Amino acid sequence: MGRIVYAEERLHNYLTSLAKPDEYTIGLILGQSAGQKDYIVHLAKTPLPLDKNVVEETAISSKANVEQTNVNNYIKSVKDIPESWVADHAKHVTRMLPGGMQVLGAFIVGPNDVINDNINVQKLRSILMAIHKNLSQNKYLCGNNNEEHLILNLNSITQKYICKSVEISKTGMIKPAEWKFQGKSTKWHQLEAVIDFDRLFLIAANKDPETLKKQLQDILKSMSDTIESSLIAIEGEVKSPNDTLDIITKNKKEEKGCKNNDKNANDKPIHISLYIPCQVNDTSSNVRVTACNASIRLVGQLVSRTFVHQKANVEEANAAVKEDIIRSLASRLEMHWDSLIDEENGSPEENITLHEPPRRVLIELPESKVTLSDYLFPGEGPQEALVSLQELLDLEVQENTVQKDIELQVDPMEFYSQSEVDVKPVDFGKDLCDNQQNKIYITGISIAIIILIIAIVIHKLY
Repeated sequence: MGRIVYAEERLHNYLTSLAKPDEYTIGLILGQSAGQKDYIVHLAKTPLPLDKNVVEETAISSKANVEQTNVNNYIKSVKDIPESWVADHAKHVTRMLPGGMQVLGAFIVGPNDVINDNINVQKLRSILMAIHKNLSQNKYLCGNNNEEHLILNLNSITQKYICKSVEISKTGMIKPAEWKFQGKSTKWHQLEAVIDFDRLFLIAANKDPETLKKQLQDILKSMSDTIESSLIAIEGEVKSPNDTLDIITKNKKEEKGCKNNDKNANDKPIHISLYIPCQVNDTSSNVRVTACNASIRLVGQLVSRTFVHQKANVEEANAAVKEDIIRSLASRLEMHWDSLIDEENGSPEENITLHEPPRRVLIELPESKVTLSDYLFPGEGPQEALVSLQELLDLEVQENTVQKDIELQVDPMEFYSQSEVDVKPVDFGKDLCDNQQNKIYITGISIAIIILIIAIVIHKLY
């Protein structure tokens, strides 16, 4: 039996609105995969490459610029679709998805049954492979978990659609897939966590000088390993991986005396806490002293909001939450180091440099509780988020629908006026060992990811 794909009827209306008698439109299929079932949350038309605000860079090959110049303001045939253009769109869109959701494939609307033509199928397979390759080069975006990608084709003349599943391998086997548009909305469990960071990373004096980008990449790897090794508690308890969230929410309602007809009870978010494993100190080992010439301190709060399908179990929920935290942190740091023009070496008198990566804002999808993310740099407002939604997701929403206050900007003077940041821990992210200090804190001070570069010169080696 092939894959079964569930999508809401509103997405069928969107698909048919893209139909033109003599043009092709390509876009991305966004959703969540669960075994042999896929749940689609959105279809995002890929913007034309002439829009320089959308296609900022490509991580695939240098021929992207050549491909873009050959594309007109419309696509006349499938062979004219530049693969790297669509792949780069997939990377930018993946940053905006909550954990547990990925780019599941591509759709194409045009005047022919594209999937019935072998040459066109080969081209679409190449596009899917380009998406796969680009996301593989961005490991911490966590967007490359599926071994199969979907192709959805709508014939703009007959209005008939067909879906196939393509294996992402050398064989590229094409399998049947049943796409079902349904009138009722997909039900989702909403998971929420607030994660605070206060970690100090030392820069050894005997290492060769590294760029800030390389240092931030090392920090990202370290934090990813930490999050992956953490233990997750759902509503304050560590659950069995095979427990379903339906049972957990049902028990929660019964404990709180909720009535069965209380529809709002189903919409309440599930509280998630992360516990970081402690490091057991070996008192028998020799103490090592490492000379350092600088340190980087990662301080701030990250808000995570994740959605999993109604039948999801604890294992799927845990994976989605961790993925959301890592993806969000990776998105911020990557956007931040891409925005830096020159390395900030500073003068000898300067001992503190503050870097403030973009903060997260959330936007609900139309007729859905699922929220997507955008990231705003200091000084940017909700208007910039609306531009990103229009360009990358082909969505038009009102400014008041942007949830911009989940992570607030901080006062930089608060950090420059002190050499240390006092942190008050609360009940999020408790350590498994009371005496262990490497834990996730709730700072209550900063709601953006703040990176303090404390360049304290200890000594010079000759």
